[in-house]
Amino acid sequence: MQKIRINLDKLFFNQFGVNPQSVTPLPQGGSDRQYFRLTVGTQSAIGAYNPDVEENRTFIYLTQHFGGKKLPVPLLYGISEDEKIYLLSDLGNLSLFDYILDIDWDKNPQTEVLKRTLSLLVRFQIEGAKGLDFKQCYPKSDFDLQSVMWDFSYFKYSFLKPSGVRFNEAKLDDDFLALANLLLAQPTGFFHYRDFQSRNVMLVENKPYFIDYQGGRRGPMLYDLASFLYQARANFPESIRTEMLSFYLDEAAKYTEIDRQQAQSVFPAFALFRVMQTLGAYGFRGFFERRSHFLQSIPLAAANLVNLVDKVTAYGLALPTLKPILKSIAEKYGLPNEHSQPFDGLTVEVNSFSYRKGYPLEHPEHGGGFVFDCRALPNPGRLTDYKMLTGSDKPVIDYIEQHKEIDTFFDEVYALVAKSVRAYQDRGFKHLSVSFGCTGGQHRSVYMANRLANELKHIDNLAIRLNHREQNG
Repeated sequence: MQKIRINLDKLFFNQFGVNPQSVTPLPQGGSDRQYFRLTVGTQSAIGAYNPDVEENRTFIYLTQHFGGKKLPVPLLYGISEDEKIYLLSDLGNLSLFDYILDIDWDKNPQTEVLKRTLSLLVRFQIEGAKGLDFKQCYPKSDFDLQSVMWDFSYFKYSFLKPSGVRFNEAKLDDDFLALANLLLAQPTGFFHYRDFQSRNVMLVENKPYFIDYQGGRRGPMLYDLASFLYQARANFPESIRTEMLSFYLDEAAKYTEIDRQQAQSVFPAFALFRVMQTLGAYGFRGFFERRSHFLQSIPLAAANLVNLVDKVTAYGLALPTLKPILKSIAEKYGLPNEHSQPFDGLTVEVNSFSYRKGYPLEHPEHGGGFVFDCRALPNPGRLTDYKMLTGSDKPVIDYIEQHKEIDTFFDEVYALVAKSVRAYQDRGFKHLSVSFGCTGGQHRSVYMANRLANELKHIDNLAIRLNHREQNG
């Protein structure tokens, strides 16, 4: 940190002729880059530290390129000798995301700033691509099959597998390839921003400025629009998405030839791809890095899956393996049935699982809950008569209930859980998870999960969701 501070001070002094009085770390986003606000009096600047020199070189090149075209990006004040630190103009604290959060879409749907932003996006994509040396992009110069499959793998290994979702890998990859071929068949040659979302748009006197474009490359236009309109936390109403898609195509038609019907038909495929890529990112940052705010975005992202995959398959892409997987994800994360009233009380999710396959996924609302280890209990799985049965079958139940320690274990579990249920209800919490694990997730854990779910039904204003992970896949 000391070396970073010395370099930041030096860059600031070179630009303004004085040392900063304060250097304040800024909240970290979804990347490993670190940002700082440097101030002295009324003068301020933003310092960035990133040990990835190649990525920095791309950002610096694109900043200079876009600035030369009078596109609204931060000014580059200076770069450290080792190219790991650079200094930018300060665009303030108001992002488009912050602005959107204050909009009541039902009572006062304000779209002026959104339209201003999308008009600029079109200019970045079309005018910004002119004269741009895409060989300077990092880590890829083009949106190609390799980069698409990278994102599908990100979704598969950072989200699906840690979620405990079972799938046939070969058949799933066939669906990924079919979707990739559809995306790659669309018009290309534009600046593909890649991570275009409202957090990467700063508002200065209601004028949008774009940041964090260092992952850009040559590619299609519609991905960036999908990234923007389907940002999970922005949570745009479907009517606004439809209106903004129409507006965007009108703007794009001012600069290039647009097949409007084809664009509208294929747009859901880009949106679906982006949501899956986002879930991969949420999985990595949440499940592996334990950054809870990414887990909290999963339900909002998952809520879009059913509508999008239905539109893509209606367009003519079957996706026989991927479609049921996406629908199961939407159901798992509490996507409400559009014909039912949402439940406003406490939902208790009761799981059984195998320790061999890892702990069950935490609910993204606040994580935590109970995990009870059933491996110390008598194991019917060791007996030939019960190997092919589960804890839901009467012979296994009869065997388990012959052992008096079963009731002792369950009574202690129930006392703990019931106490938490009452406390959660009093405090207005919406979710509690209770999981039972055993060696194979087939006998003891299934029995205990069933028994607890049945007992909890006697508590008022409580919804029970029972999931036997190893049986349900």
